[in-house]
Amino acid sequence: MSSGADEIIQKLRMQQRRLKQLNNNQANVGAFKNVPEHTPEELQKIVRWNEFGTAKIPARSFLRGASARNRKHSWKFVAGTALKSVLNGKLTGNQAYQMVGKQMADDVRKQIDTIGPPNAAATVKLKGRNQPLVDTGGLYRSIDEKVTKRDH
Repeated sequence: MSSGADEIIQKLRMQQRRLKQLNNNQANVGAFKNVPEHTPEELQKIVRWNEFGTAKIPARSFLRGASARNRKHSWKFVAGTALKSVLNGKLTGNQAYQMVGKQMADDVRKQIDTIGPPNAAATVKLKGRNQPLVDTGGLYRSIDEKVTKRDH
C-alpha cells in the first residue's frame, strides 16, 4: 500500500521529467516559411535591410521591436500558461514551445502591420500605398515559428 508521500514523490518525478523536456528545446520566430514572391536568400536580405536599415532605407525593426514590445507581457504570460500546462500533463514540452512560438509569430506580424517610419513619397507613389514592410506581402506571410533543439 502506497502512502501519500509516495504519491507526491511520484508526481514530483513526473513533473521533473516534464520540465526536462523544456530544457531541450527553444522557440524561434523569423522569415522561415517559403513564399512564392521571394527565395529564401531574398527573404534574408529583406529581413536584414529592414531590421537594421541601409544607407537609403531606415531601420524598421519588426523582430527586435516585437521582442521589446511583447517579451515582458504577452510572451511571459503565454510562457507561464504553457509551463502550467506542461506541469499538469496537458502539453508536452514541444507543444508548449509551439504555443509560445505561435504567439511570438503573431506579435511579429502585428509589428509589421504597425511599424514606421512612413515610406518616402517616391516609395508611396511606386507602391500605391504607405505601408512600410509590405510590398507583395511575402515577408508578412513568411513569418513563422519553429521549435528547435537547444544547444547546450
